[in-house]
Amino acid sequence: MKGIYLFSIAVYIGLLWLTGIFVARKSRSTEAYLVASRELSIPLVAVLVAGTWIGGVSIVGMAQGAYIHGIGALWFQAGIWIAMIVTSLLLGRILEGKTTYSILDVVGSLYDKKTTKLAGIMQLMFSIWVVTMQIVGGGAILSVIMKGEISFREGMILTAIVFTLYNVMGGFVATAYTNLIHIGAIVFGIFLGGFYVIFHTDALPAMAARQHYFQPFGDLGIFQAVSWAFINFTLGVLAQPIINTASSAKSVSDGKKGILIGNFIAIPVVIMAALCGIVAKYKYPDIPSLWALPMLLDVVPPVVAVFFLISMWAPLMSSGSPFLMGATTLAVKGYIAPFLKLENDRTLLLVSRLTTLFIGGVSLFLGFFVKEILREVTWIAVFLSAVVYIVFLGWLGKKINSIYAFLSLAGTIVIVVLSFITGIHKVIHPIWPVTVYVGVVMGIGFIVRKRELPPLIKFE
Repeated sequence: MKGIYLFSIAVYIGLLWLTGIFVARKSRSTEAYLVASRELSIPLVAVLVAGTWIGGVSIVGMAQGAYIHGIGALWFQAGIWIAMIVTSLLLGRILEGKTTYSILDVVGSLYDKKTTKLAGIMQLMFSIWVVTMQIVGGGAILSVIMKGEISFREGMILTAIVFTLYNVMGGFVATAYTNLIHIGAIVFGIFLGGFYVIFHTDALPAMAARQHYFQPFGDLGIFQAVSWAFINFTLGVLAQPIINTASSAKSVSDGKKGILIGNFIAIPVVIMAALCGIVAKYKYPDIPSLWALPMLLDVVPPVVAVFFLISMWAPLMSSGSPFLMGATTLAVKGYIAPFLKLENDRTLLLVSRLTTLFIGGVSLFLGFFVKEILREVTWIAVFLSAVVYIVFLGWLGKKINSIYAFLSLAGTIVIVVLSFITGIHKVIHPIWPVTVYVGVVMGIGFIVRKRELPPLIKFE
């Protein structure tokens, strides 16, 4: 069976790399490499959006979360689903025409350069960490499946190399076309394997009678569940890969439609991953939770296992790729090109490819320090939440002085760091003190702004 798995993986890798090579000719300029020349169709936008949110966090991490917390783990993803609807509604405001590349453009339209640069760094940190999570998920999948043939570290390295290289070759165009392949493999494989393990075991009825597995909030409790949903809402609304994807569409209208269709594709896939996690808890109650999904390959016959395997591994790349390219766009356009004063397009394209390769390497290195996927994503996501707060409050309260936005972001970093040093993060999630802090600081900025405004009625 291991031989069949290795052959299937090799064929899939070959298909992805051939796609990267084929579309490389469409990525001969920086604009093409970073935003696909802003010519993506609705189907390609849809698979990019779906793939962004069907990743290691949403598949391997969701199965792990459901293995531990039950169906309540879906609250983690619910915030994303709501965020995509809101993003589609606000897309015209977010993009401000066809010139947007990253969160830097959004924040830069409201605040000064210092605040904009700090917001970009926080978004970049989050994007790199998400890429890391995909690599970790790849290591977990391949190591469990191959049972000694491929170690956890080797699985991480292989996953990182595969999707980093096809993105280096073809840029965002390669991300779009490979995601079309990934989504087809994911949808077919996860439902084929998922329905098999559900209908060939008594897991779901048995687990429904146990403890918390089918309670709305699992063992999380309402506060923790709502925290997860809220955090993911804030990280999803202005997530760099979605900005990158939407700004690559042929029009704002196409971007909106693609986001909604991609969201619709993602929802049932993630629900199936959660159900598989609960089945795994029934079948294998004492395994490491990260193994929940891949262990189910032992339950299905070989003809199903091949497709089920690919559906587990493909999401790690379908999500890792948009985040990797989003991080590249942010780093190149926001920091590297301005700092080095790069103007020659050929040089800028080379730098973009090298940046993609570098970020992939950094993400791989960070992967060796990950413990639990879902929780660690929600912690680092607080940085992005603060960025979303200052953008939305900036839209509502125009002309708030940039110093208040900068203090909000800087204070967020301090709060998150202190919460881990003191251990408070184990009692209350950092999102809540950050929310209060940013609300107070920006509120003061709004009051000061209001007092500085001239009166609406002037008496002669």
